[in-house]
Amino acid sequence: MAVDLLMKNASPQEVVSSLVRQTHVSVRQAYRYVHQAQQGQRRLPLPEAKAVFTVKLPQSLIARVRRRARRQDQPISDWVSEALQAALARSQRYG
Repeated sequence: MAVDLLMKNASPQEVVSSLVRQTHVSVRQAYRYVHQAQQGQRRLPLPEAKAVFTVKLPQSLIARVRRRARRQDQPISDWVSEALQAALARSQRYG
C-alpha cells in the first residue's frame, strides 16, 4: 500500500496518515513501511493486529529481556513475540 501511494505522488506524510487510518498500524510502523517503500524494498504483508497481554515476571528476567532486545535492536514486544513463537514451535515438534 505504501509503495502504491508513493507511486501516485502522495507525500510520505500523506502515506503515513493513510496507513494509520486504513490499516490501524501505529504511526511508527507506518513510517517504517514508508521508509521501506522509499528504499525500493519488496512489498511486505500487513502484520496481524496486536493486543496488550500483561504477565508478571521476575524483575531479573525483565531486565535480561530488555537487554537482549536492545542488543538485537528490536522492540521488546517483537523480541518476546519471536521467543514465544519459537518456544511454541519447539513444543509442537516434541509433543
